[in-house]
Amino acid sequence: MSSVRKNQPWTGRIGIILAFFLILMGIAYLADQRGIEGEFCYLDGTEVLPMGRVVFTDEGGSQFLFCSSCCAADWLNSHPDHLTGLQEGKGSVTVVDEVSGREIDATLGYWVESDQFSRRENRCRVHVFGDKQQASAYLRRHKGKEVAGFIAGLGRRLSWAEDFSLGDLEDRSRKLSEFRGRIVFLRFWSLQNPFVETDLKNLQEAHDRFADQGLSVVAVNVEDNREDVAALAKRLNLTLPVLLDSSGRVADTYQVTGFPTGFLIDQSGIVDSSSIGEISADLLEPFLYSLK
Repeated sequence: MSSVRKNQPWTGRIGIILAFFLILMGIAYLADQRGIEGEFCYLDGTEVLPMGRVVFTDEGGSQFLFCSSCCAADWLNSHPDHLTGLQEGKGSVTVVDEVSGREIDATLGYWVESDQFSRRENRCRVHVFGDKQQASAYLRRHKGKEVAGFIAGLGRRLSWAEDFSLGDLEDRSRKLSEFRGRIVFLRFWSLQNPFVETDLKNLQEAHDRFADQGLSVVAVNVEDNREDVAALAKRLNLTLPVLLDSSGRVADTYQVTGFPTGFLIDQSGIVDSSSIGEISADLLEPFLYSLK
């Protein structure tokens, strides 16, 4: 009986060792399965994290997983057959919006490069956003630059406001770019609009109310007589910049088809939205706050 009691601890130890061994085998199996299921970058083997996940699906439905936009772009650029297929609409790429964490089709993304890493392991500095305002805000905050269509030419382009130079009522040359860093409401207007006085009064009110909050209102008259424009501006006591597009060249650049037409331009110089018709300061206010 005593000899049996002495052997019991050894039996327990063997059981523990066997259990530990089985656990190790299970971990190894799961790790192997993860590799089979594609949890590592197809290009360099780096582990794929949720925020950097990029999936390329070819025409036949085969999927290739990458840990960053940079790896996906490098691999596609070295496989012209897949690259050409994507550009012809055969296959798809999904990426993860950096702000919301949502998976989106790459054709809906805005691409920005900055000095900040999106994936430090492979020194990728390219970031993707599903929202234009968020892409623009990131671009301003990190002094980045747009790299539109970074993966296979896919994605949306930020709508940069075309710069121009026009004379004002004091014969000074003014450029749109001199207002960079402020929110700009660019208004194209004409004396032919029967509500022009009401519209200009609303613009002056917005100029007065929101100047300290970073808004500049720029009123561009299109093809009217200079003396008539100056007389109206004096009668309404306008202090906002009034510029003269006597040939209609700038209005054509902005594809203006009716008056008044306005463009809300953010601090980076990107057109956020456009509107046709009169707009009051109260209606403009929420749009300003959305760009803060």
